[in-house]
Amino acid sequence: MKLSLLIAVLFLLNLTVFPQSAETEREPGELLIQFRQMPDDAVALQFTADFEEAGLNFSRRLSERMKIWLLTFDESKVNPEKLLEQIRLHPRVSIAQFNHKVTDRELIPTDPSFTALWAMKNTGQMSGTPGADIKATYAWDITTSGITALGDTLVIAMVDGGVDLGHSDLKLWKNRLEIPFNGIDDDNNGYIDDYNGWNAYMNSGNMQQSDHGTHVAGTAAAKGNNSLGVTGVAFNTYLMPIAGSGSNEGIAVASYDYIFTMRKIYNETNGAAGAFVVVTNSSFGIDGGNPANYPLWGAIYDSLGSVGILNVASTANRGWDVDINGDIPTAMTNVSVVSVTNSTNTDVMNSQAAWGLNSIDLAAPGTNIYSTRQGDTYGYKTGTSMSSPHVSGAIALMYAAADEQTLLQYQSDPVLVSSKFKQYLIASVDTLPSFAGRTVSGGRLNLLNALTMVQNPPQLSAEPTTISLLMAPENTETTAIELISTASGYNPFTVSVPDSVSWLTVDSASGTLSGATPMLINATVKTTGMDEGLYTTEITIKDFFLNVVKVQVNLKVQIGVRSRLVSGNSPTLKAFPNPFSKEFNVSFTLPNASSVSFELFNSSGVMVYKTANQDFSAGAHSSKLAAELPAGIYFLRMTSSDFVKTIKVVGR
Repeated sequence: MKLSLLIAVLFLLNLTVFPQSAETEREPGELLIQFRQMPDDAVALQFTADFEEAGLNFSRRLSERMKIWLLTFDESKVNPEKLLEQIRLHPRVSIAQFNHKVTDRELIPTDPSFTALWAMKNTGQMSGTPGADIKATYAWDITTSGITALGDTLVIAMVDGGVDLGHSDLKLWKNRLEIPFNGIDDDNNGYIDDYNGWNAYMNSGNMQQSDHGTHVAGTAAAKGNNSLGVTGVAFNTYLMPIAGSGSNEGIAVASYDYIFTMRKIYNETNGAAGAFVVVTNSSFGIDGGNPANYPLWGAIYDSLGSVGILNVASTANRGWDVDINGDIPTAMTNVSVVSVTNSTNTDVMNSQAAWGLNSIDLAAPGTNIYSTRQGDTYGYKTGTSMSSPHVSGAIALMYAAADEQTLLQYQSDPVLVSSKFKQYLIASVDTLPSFAGRTVSGGRLNLLNALTMVQNPPQLSAEPTTISLLMAPENTETTAIELISTASGYNPFTVSVPDSVSWLTVDSASGTLSGATPMLINATVKTTGMDEGLYTTEITIKDFFLNVVKVQVNLKVQIGVRSRLVSGNSPTLKAFPNPFSKEFNVSFTLPNASSVSFELFNSSGVMVYKTANQDFSAGAHSSKLAAELPAGIYFLRMTSSDFVKTIKVVGR
């Protein structure tokens, strides 16, 4: 009775309520049925006879292990809804439903030259490799918005040679608080007539034309789905042009100062003035430059980063290693800088592009890129300059995909959230041999993965979160902390204890989590030479995605007591992989030495697997359970003399 009640409660806890919605389209005259037992020929014949008027027919066995069949029926002879209702009541049927239609979640823009944009969707055009693209069409099914969930209008700031202000396929930002060409600083931002952006060359609001800048602008943010020309990565996002990509370092400083000023004003006025710039794009620099000789340039990037702006920069069009030869700005390792190299339509590095394992974050398409050109035209260009706008457009879309909670955190801590987005970009690439060992990420931009990671950010957890010990002087106790990451790939982490704390150590200062597989670190407390009293500190774990977990450690030193763990190590139980096939690993912790057994129950409450009791010491343990079972939902129960703990596992 208790077991049945436990299973019922577990099922209730796992129920999810969904809002009512319109029924999706279905295949006419088709049903999907999961049987309680796989029907043989005789049973199948009897089942169809039970619904003879419907003309039922066993069409295709879809899953032997899950006992699922596709059946057809004649819709002209029966009411489909009533038939489905009757079939669901049949004693041989576990689940029955219509065969609903599904569609690829992909958005193909109406722009006539979209097929020329292999970087967005590579079907093999121009002798390319199908799929060697940034998965833009699938990412656009998540969002194409140019506005955040909190209502902020996203802006990409492009520092280049200028832009064709009259190009009909560009969505260009305008300073609406400025009256153009009246010689007055109408919005009091320190810049006169900056209606179209800023010309740092001329120190004026008169924007100049540039074919290069127009091409870069179109890749990042050309209007999309407007039945005209091409499609930008963030095709509903505004682009702010700043002319100032050449000449000297002073011009670059002036260019970035305008962007910094407009974002600062936006923050200070709660969006009433300025611009919500989330990313800058630059395609210029100094080949072979040593970052140590350009401290002001680095300081500018730090200032931009302080207000939450990431700065995308294309690396040199030189076939060399910038970690050795240097480059400004892409050899700079400032947190807010995202350095990009050039990938081709066959997913290899362009032979003229630079690389750097420590400096170049990722690759993006930059070879034979079709985009907007000066004079309201279109054309191809090649170079790392064509790579960076793919990434700056991606960053803008990441903010469009972010939920309100993330954006509120961005308001309060712009450095943390923008830095996380950079890590998401790096972690979400398609890893490729051509970029392994030559870039930080080892891969090429994947827009779909980046947006998905924003909406499902990797998390880090530790168990226990508090460790409390009662110990006599001159004693040693060790306890385990289990770390778990929700990241699908590798997740490096560091572990630290304050330098001032000598009585607590950990067995590893760093490590790497792999997928959902738990990892154990051991914390050791030594009370050698310690006086009686209360002591407290924290163990800090920080991962690649800038998640920070703190484990509180409380210690009471008292003469004459038996050293023991007072609290913090509650029993834990996890299974992986989950779903499992023929076997799975269990990871568990025990607060005290205990005899433990494992039992596996199916969804009907029938025990289908059991281990013998085995003695374990206090702490963390792992064990492998081999249970070849039919696909379905099971409940794994761990029993000791002190507790019972149950989790759900899925067999496949």
